[in-house]
Amino acid sequence: MTKKKTPLLWTIDLVTKTSIALGYLSGGLVLVMMVSLGYDVVARHLFNSPTIWADEMSGYLLVAITFLGAAYTLTKDAHVRVDTLIDRLDGKKRRGLIFVTDVISVAFLLVYAWQVYKLAIDAYVSVKIAPTLLRTPIYIPELVLPIGMTLLCLQLVAYLFQINMKR
Repeated sequence: MTKKKTPLLWTIDLVTKTSIALGYLSGGLVLVMMVSLGYDVVARHLFNSPTIWADEMSGYLLVAITFLGAAYTLTKDAHVRVDTLIDRLDGKKRRGLIFVTDVISVAFLLVYAWQVYKLAIDAYVSVKIAPTLLRTPIYIPELVLPIGMTLLCLQLVAYLFQINMKR
């Protein structure tokens, strides 16, 4: 007989699976960016016919790759960390310092996510358009910022719960 998952464990699993899915999406976007830039290079140098969209789209894709892949990176414990002080502490102090910095990170991410939500909403309401040939509505590429930061924040909270449940 299998145990029924608690709502907390179910939520942690959902956040982690979403993070992994968006991580794979980010990997796919890297391929899209590589192909579009490769196409632009070939079109420019062989046919003297550069694209008008590849440079702008690669910028948007780079932002999407970065922000949508951030939570996935946390699931793999691959974020950059400065361990100079942490390595010198014993187990209990080390765990305490990591917990405090993670809680501060959650607070920072909440404020950051809130601000980029406001930014995207303002771009949508104000009907801001990129001053480029594609005339991209700015809210579309800006949407990946709050989505990515919210998921990173949720993944960090899930991580904190997982660590504390193991104790």
